[in-house]
Amino acid sequence: MEPEKPLLLLAEYMRPHNKEIALAMVATLLVIFGDTINDLVRMLVKKQHILFRLGVFIALCTFGYGALSVWLTPMLAQFLAGLSAMSYVLVITGGFVGVGILAERYNKS
Repeated sequence: MEPEKPLLLLAEYMRPHNKEIALAMVATLLVIFGDTINDLVRMLVKKQHILFRLGVFIALCTFGYGALSVWLTPMLAQFLAGLSAMSYVLVITGGFVGVGILAERYNKS
């Protein structure tokens, strides 16, 4: 069997799940960086009234993270859809490995 044949078959199997793959990547990155984003927002509003701070964090968690998911997922899915079969498999595999490394590094700090 040709070396690229298994990658082509894998890409063929994965492509129908492109939107779910993109959402999984985006959601995982938001989970990894969520504490950092929250800390940054906390620094920006720490001197404000408690009700204002509460409103900002409600908005961030309900609308902010939701909006990021809704906007970034189609952008990533469109990027992935434009890749050749071999690049598609390699980018997704590399992306999930990279996200795993990020998660491990952020977990230790």
